Amino acid sequence: MKTTFKFIFILLLFSFHLHAKVSLEKVSLQLDWKFQFQHAGFIMAKEKGFYKNLGLDVTLLEYKDGINIEDNVLAKKVDFGISNTPVMIKNRVLQPTVILATYLHRSPLVFVTQPNIKTPSQLNGKKIMATEYEYKQSSLSLLMNHFFIEGTYIPHSFGIEEFKNKKVDAISAFTSNELYELNRQKVPYNIIDPYEYGFFTNAMNLFSSYEFAQRNMKKIESFLEGTKKGWQYAIDHTDETINIIHAKYNSTKTIEELKYESKEIKKLMLLDLYGIGKINKELLQRVHKQLSRTSKLLVNQRNKIIVFDDMLNGTDEKELFFTKEESDFLLQKGVIKLCVSPGWMPFEGFNNGKYIGIVADYFDLIKTKANLNIEVYPTKNWEDSLFSIKNRKCDIIGSALPTVNRLKYMNFTDAYMKSPIVLITTIEKPFIDNIEDIKHKKIGVIRGYATIEILKNKYPDINIIEVDNTVDGLKKVERGQLFGYIDNLSVSGSNIQRNFYNVLKVSARLNIDDDFTIASRNDEPLLNDIFQKIITSIDSFEIREILNRWITVKESVKVDYIFLWKIFSAIFVVFLLFSIYSYQLKTNNKKLKELSRKDILTGVGNRLKLNEVLEEVHHYNKRYKTECGIILLDIDDFKHVNDTYGHLFGDEILKKFAQILLKNIRQTDKLGRWGGEEFLIVCQKINEQDLINVAEGLRKNIENDIFLKEKNITASFGLSMFDRFKNIEQVIDVADKNLYKAKSEGKNRVCFS
Repeated sequence: MKTTFKFIFILLLFSFHLHAKVSLEKVSLQLDWKFQFQHAGFIMAKEKGFYKNLGLDVTLLEYKDGINIEDNVLAKKVDFGISNTPVMIKNRVLQPTVILATYLHRSPLVFVTQPNIKTPSQLNGKKIMATEYEYKQSSLSLLMNHFFIEGTYIPHSFGIEEFKNKKVDAISAFTSNELYELNRQKVPYNIIDPYEYGFFTNAMNLFSSYEFAQRNMKKIESFLEGTKKGWQYAIDHTDETINIIHAKYNSTKTIEELKYESKEIKKLMLLDLYGIGKINKELLQRVHKQLSRTSKLLVNQRNKIIVFDDMLNGTDEKELFFTKEESDFLLQKGVIKLCVSPGWMPFEGFNNGKYIGIVADYFDLIKTKANLNIEVYPTKNWEDSLFSIKNRKCDIIGSALPTVNRLKYMNFTDAYMKSPIVLITTIEKPFIDNIEDIKHKKIGVIRGYATIEILKNKYPDINIIEVDNTVDGLKKVERGQLFGYIDNLSVSGSNIQRNFYNVLKVSARLNIDDDFTIASRNDEPLLNDIFQKIITSIDSFEIREILNRWITVKESVKVDYIFLWKIFSAIFVVFLLFSIYSYQLKTNNKKLKELSRKDILTGVGNRLKLNEVLEEVHHYNKRYKTECGIILLDIDDFKHVNDTYGHLFGDEILKKFAQILLKNIRQTDKLGRWGGEEFLIVCQKINEQDLINVAEGLRKNIENDIFLKEKNITASFGLSMFDRFKNIEQVIDVADKNLYKAKSEGKNRVCFS
C-alpha cells in the first residue's frame, strides 16, 4: 500500500513538473553578436528565472557569420531580434517591423582611424574596414554620405590585426569592445564618432515583425518585463553577471575585458535620462529624417517607424501592409487604370496634357506610398467616366459618391475627403433657406452625378435639368435657362471667380456633402480592399498638405452661413476667395498670393513663404556679405500634449505659441511654421551672439508663459548662420542637428555649435 501511494505521489509530481514545462511559451531571440556584457540583461533574465516566472521559455541565439537578423525575424525563423539601428530598411523602403525597446541610447559604433586621420573628410579615398550593413545603413554611412566620402570597402575581419599592421586606414568599432584591445596592445589610433557631427543614433534595439507584435502583445509585455528585471539585476550585480557570462556563455573574453565592456555599456545606457528599455521617439524621427535626406530611405516614403508602446495604447498610426493575396494580385494586375474626366478643377483636370489637381496629388501620394503603377485613362466627361468603368475600360475613379445604382458595378472605399454642395444663382436672386421652396424651378446638375439620385430621393418632384459640365451649367444660369445650378463649392466657386465675377453667387449650402471615395470595379474586389488600406494609412496632415497647395480655406465652426449671407450679401466675393483658390489663378492678385503663403491654423507664414524668405536672405548674404541666421525651434513633448488633451487643445497651443513668437521677435525677423510643431525664424543682419540672445529670450518667454489649462510648455532651439560656403539646405541641416542636440541634452535649451 505504501509502495503504491509512493508511486502515485511520484507520478503526480512528475505530471505536475511536466505540465509546468509544457505551460511555458517558447520564444527565441537572435542576438546581434557573441555572448558578452552587451547582452547581460537577456542572459540574467534567463539565468535568474525572470522569464520563466512570467511563463516564458526563452532561447538566446548567439550571432553567427552570414545571419541576416531582419530577414529571419520577418520570415518567422525567430521571434525577436537585436538591431543597432531603429530604422530597418530594404531597397530604401521601411520594413514591417516594430521597435519594442531600446537599451543603448547612444551608439557605441565609431570609426577608429590611423593617427594622421582626424576629420571625416580625410577618410575620402581611404581603405575602410566595416560590415556591409555599417558601410551602407548605419550612422557611419550617414556620416560618410554627409561628407561625400568614397572609400575602398574592406569586409570586416572582426579583429584589429589589419588596422594594427596599417593594411587599412580605418575600421568600424564598438567603443565597448575593440578599444580595449587597442589600448592593451598600445596601438595608436584616433576616433571619429558620428555623434560629434550630429548623427545621433542608438543601439541594442529589440524588435519583432509587425505581424508577430499584433498577435502576441501579452507575450511581448512579459518578455519586456523579464528583460527589464534582467538588466536591473546585471547593473546591480555586475561582478556576478560577468562571472556567469565568462564561465557559462563566453570562452573568448577575459574577465578584464568584460569589466571594461560593462563600464562602457552602462555609460551608453544613459540611465540618468532614460529608464531601462525606454524608447526615445524623438530620436527615431530624427534618424528617419536623416535617412530620407541622404537618400538611404525613399524621400517620399511616408510610412512611420512603429513603436510597441503605441500599439499597446492604441495610439499607433496604421501602417500599410498588403497580404500575400493582395500582393500577388497587384503583381499580376500590373497597371491600374484611373478614369479622369476633364474640367473639374481644382480637384482634377489637365494642363498641357498633364493630370493635375487635388485628386491628382492625392494619387501621387498613393503611388509613392503603395508603389502602385497607376495609369491615367482620360474620358470626355463624368458620364463617360462612369461608362468606362462600367465597361471595364478603367479600374478606378478617384472621387465618386456611392449610390444604389452604382453599387451594381462599383465598390467604394470610405471617404478620404469632403466638400460642401451648394446652389449657384444669378446675383440678384435672394438667398435660399430651403431647396423645397424652389424644387419646381429648373435646377442644373451634371449628367451622371450622384447628387441627382440623392436629391430625387429627398425631393421626388424636383425639376432637375442635366448639364454636360460645370461651365455648361453656370452659363445656362447666367443666360436664364436655369434658375440655379448645384455642384461642389470649390469647383463652382473657382469657375465663378474666373468667368462669372459679379454675375453669379452662392445662394444656398445644401445639407449634403461631396464625399470623396475611391470607386473600383466590383469584379475585382481586391482593388477595394487594397485602396481601403491605403486611404486608412494616409493621415489627415498629408491630406491637409495637399489642400494647402490648392485651396486657402478658413472655415468658422458653428457659423450660421444663411444668416450671414442675408445680412452681408455684398461680401460674397470675399467668401468665395476664402473658400477656393486654385494655384492656376493669376498671381497678380497680391492679397490672394499672401493668403496662399500663410499657415491656416496659426496665421504665420507657411513653408512656401519661408522658402521664399530663405532664398531672399541667401541671395542677400552672398551679394552683400551681411551676417544672417536662422532659428529652428520645436515644442517639447508636443505629442504628449495631443495624446493627453486632444488635437483641438494642441491646435490652440500652436496658435498661442505662434503669437508669443510674433510678439517677441524683432521687426525685421520673419516667422513661419516649418511643419507640425516646428517653427522657423529667419533673422537678417544679425551676428552669432545676437542670434543666441534672441533665441534665449524666446526660450524664456515660452517657459514663463501660462498656456491653456494652466499648462506650461517649453521649446528647444537649433541655430545656424548663413555663410558664403553653405547653401540653404545645409544651413537648415545645421540648425536641425543643433535642434536635435538640444533635445537629446535635456530639451528647453538653445544649441549653437
